[in-house]
Amino acid sequence: MAATTARFAPRTLAVLVDLLLARRASVARCAEALRIEAADALSRQDLSDLHEHEDPSVDTDASTALMLGEWVERRLWEVEEALTRVADGKYGYCVSCGGGIPLERLRALPATVNCVECSRRSLYRIGETVDRDPRSVTIQEKPGGDTSVSGSER
Repeated sequence: MAATTARFAPRTLAVLVDLLLARRASVARCAEALRIEAADALSRQDLSDLHEHEDPSVDTDASTALMLGEWVERRLWEVEEALTRVADGKYGYCVSCGGGIPLERLRALPATVNCVECSRRSLYRIGETVDRDPRSVTIQEKPGGDTSVSGSER
């Protein structure tokens, strides 16, 4: 069964594509600003003088800008993938279950790939293949920094 975006009226799909294009432009501007910020922070580092007098905020600035840059690049990739799904006729369908993603969700998160239920399942999958009911998951910190997770299986 090939999923298609025929479930959306052409005008609705055009509005969603406009949202994706606006998001792509916004995220691309943010990515560029972060690249400039990271380059600026790195250029302030004097790598030949690594004494204890070094300003640690320079490393923090560069690290933060690089970390945020990676996050923004991921968002940009997600938008590009959504536009590819539009072109392939697969936009608006959950990549996990194949069901339709509600229009309200796509308006709020135009690059989303999962329906609400599949997103909820993946958020509460804690390193296990067993899904847990998020209302029954308990996380306890134990002495020594260990953490235990318990809850009922679905």
